[in-house]
Amino acid sequence: MRCFSWNVNGFRAVLKQGFMEWLEKTDPDVLSLQEIRADWEQVDLGVRRELEAVFDVAWFPAVSKKGYAGSATLSKRELKFVHTKGLGIEDYDREGRVVVSTKGDLVFVGGYFPNASAGLMRLDYKRKFARDLADFTKRQHKTGKKLVITGDMNVAPEEIDLARPKDNRMNPGFTDEEREDFKLYLAAGLHDVLRERNPGVAGLYTWWTARGGAREKNVGWRIDHFLVSKGLLDQVKSVGIHPEVMGSDHCPIRLELA
Repeated sequence: MRCFSWNVNGFRAVLKQGFMEWLEKTDPDVLSLQEIRADWEQVDLGVRRELEAVFDVAWFPAVSKKGYAGSATLSKRELKFVHTKGLGIEDYDREGRVVVSTKGDLVFVGGYFPNASAGLMRLDYKRKFARDLADFTKRQHKTGKKLVITGDMNVAPEEIDLARPKDNRMNPGFTDEEREDFKLYLAAGLHDVLRERNPGVAGLYTWWTARGGAREKNVGWRIDHFLVSKGLLDQVKSVGIHPEVMGSDHCPIRLELA
């Protein structure tokens, strides 16, 4: 099963940058999208019909503010995933944060995790989200479920995960608090498979600022992740990032399960 995740930084915008061509070429079985920034009805009708012919679409825009945040999960129709929009917690669900998709004992959680924001104005909100998602993970594991959690998590876990860690210490996405909260997911039984399979490898970035030619110079951050349950580790055939794919300030990431 080929799983992809991509913060598209506006779905209608990425459609103009070759998204549908990328989708056809990549042919994912499950795809998580973040920052969709549009209601489903605002998407071109032809695109909606083309997507729905192949995928079950769980489109989860923010209701708190138009053109803000939002996430979606697309799964091949024949896989028969059951999609649930949100965690049942209004503070997150009104911003379209995550979609939970279930098939047998597999739970696929894809979404746009909160940003601590300028001045760390939303750090407390982000920290509560991390605690609640870690608790959700623990509960799922107790019932025998195996999880894949993915998306723009808005945190670089270690210094190796960004090009300039000293310059960004205590900036949003690299505060001590956010990095500690990322460890809550690992303590709940999840594994950061890309880093585990590439220990000590620098330059594995998924987001670049638009300023100063950062992407061309690969001055970036790894803030988009695939986390998987221990029980799925032996099924992970490959994991990777695709910085060659343009259209957003993030690049897609990939997880392939046997």
